[in-house]
Amino acid sequence: MTKIIVSILAFLLMIFPNSKYLIEAHQARTNTPSIVAPQIIEAFKSKNISALEVLMCQNIKTNVSDLRTKIGEMMDAIDSEIIEATWTYRGGSYLEKRGDGKKISQQGFEIYLTTSTKVFTIPVWWETINNFSPKEIGIRGIALRYPVEVVLYRIYATNGISDWHD
Repeated sequence: MTKIIVSILAFLLMIFPNSKYLIEAHQARTNTPSIVAPQIIEAFKSKNISALEVLMCQNIKTNVSDLRTKIGEMMDAIDSEIIEATWTYRGGSYLEKRGDGKKISQQGFEIYLTTSTKVFTIPVWWETINNFSPKEIGIRGIALRYPVEVVLYRIYATNGISDWHD
């Protein structure tokens, strides 16, 4: 049923590409943490810098210098093979809805990567909906922590999550 709804929304978006309601409805069904968390996990497992870079919001792609290098360093800090990976919602979310139909929705989740000797934590702040600037959907903030209280690497947007604490 979800595939049918997504297909209908995609078709309607071709006809009405600027419809805030259709953009929001499509993003709400195709851009959730349950879809993207496994993609982030796979990018870390395979050390695929490009796969993680694609998931970044436009603000990060534009404003973070040497983004590919920073992503590579973050991935390389996991110094042995990942043998288990899980994720969970962090419990926090951000929603801004305006009277003009513009909407932004962000959710936090956390990934746990287990190696033979360590468990790394990756908090992620993910923009699920942005119906007036769709290029901003994606990772708004990501960090690598080990142990849980020590931030080894952090990449985040220069605006939109200024109060983000990993």
